[in-house]
Order: sequence, then C-alpha cells, then structure tokens
Amino acid sequence: MFKLKQLFLSLVFVSLLIPNSFLFAEESITITTYYPSPYGSYNELAANRLAIGDTNGNGTLDAADQPNRDGDIRLKAQTDDPAFWPAGTQGQFAYSSTQDSLYHYNGSSWVASSGGASYVDYSMPAGRSVGSACSISGFTIKGDLGSWGYCYKPASAYYFFRPPGGGCPCGWSSNNVGEAYVCSQ
Repeated sequence: MFKLKQLFLSLVFVSLLIPNSFLFAEESITITTYYPSPYGSYNELAANRLAIGDTNGNGTLDAADQPNRDGDIRLKAQTDDPAFWPAGTQGQFAYSSTQDSLYHYNGSSWVASSGGASYVDYSMPAGRSVGSACSISGFTIKGDLGSWGYCYKPASAYYFFRPPGGGCPCGWSSNNVGEAYVCSQ
C-alpha cells in the first residue's frame, strides 16, 4: 500500500512541474457571423446605395464599389460582347462596358436600352384604361417584361401590387392585369 501512495504523490509532484498545455491539448473554436448574411434568402432588402459586383474593377469588393449618392445602383460591367452572353431570366439587367449600354433580357434575347429615354409601360388589354403599349410619341417596344397584376388573400381585404414576372406568397392568389414593356427612344 505504501508503494501505491508513493507512486501517486510522485505523479502529483511531476504534474506540477510539467505545464498543463503539455499534458492536455488546448482547442479553440472561432465562430464568425455576418449581418446581413452573405448567403440565404431575403424577403426584403433596403439600402440607400447598392453595388452589385466589383464595379470599379480593382479586384476587391470594398467601399469604393459603392455609388457616390443615395438612391443609385451600380452594376459590375460586363466586358464581353452581349451577343455572347448566356441566356438570362426575363427582366434581368446587365451593363455592357464594350457597348456602353444597359441591357435587359426579354425572355429570349439581350436587348439594349437605346439612347435617349426609356420607361416601362404597364399596358392593359383592350377595353381597360391604359391603352396601347409605348404610346408616348417617339418610343417603341424594346422588350416584354411579362405580366403584372396584384396578389390577394382570399376572404380578406389584403391586396398588393405584383411586378412583372413576380409571384405571390404561398396561399395568396394572383390576378394578371396587363403586360409590362420596356419602351425606348
């Protein structure tokens, strides 16, 4: 029994001389969170200024990519010819630095917003109040953005505008009112 006590006391004495980090491995865990999250799905997003991609071409995403005034959106320029861009999604926009023009995808091809002014015409079928598409003098249809209308929840008084190509939340009904066209001079 005496030898067992000696062995135990010897181990205690040796453990005091040897640092704990040698006897027990240390482990550290770092958890990093981002707000807002860089991945995921957003129901709403509000910003004073919005930059999409490396807009200034310096190879990093930083404050220099942001527009210089509130209410502006800045897109990363596409440097290849729009004729070679892959198919987009109807209503998608992209900026071509080779053509110095904003393009939209009309559901079948990329269409340039020509010089002069552009606007979206929310036309209604014949017999309703808006009339024909791009009815302002000097403007022509450059693309169809899809149907627009409103979403409503049956048996309630809740209605809201549904933009072209947009959908309604689960359990809500959709009513198409007309078509939206990109009109340009």
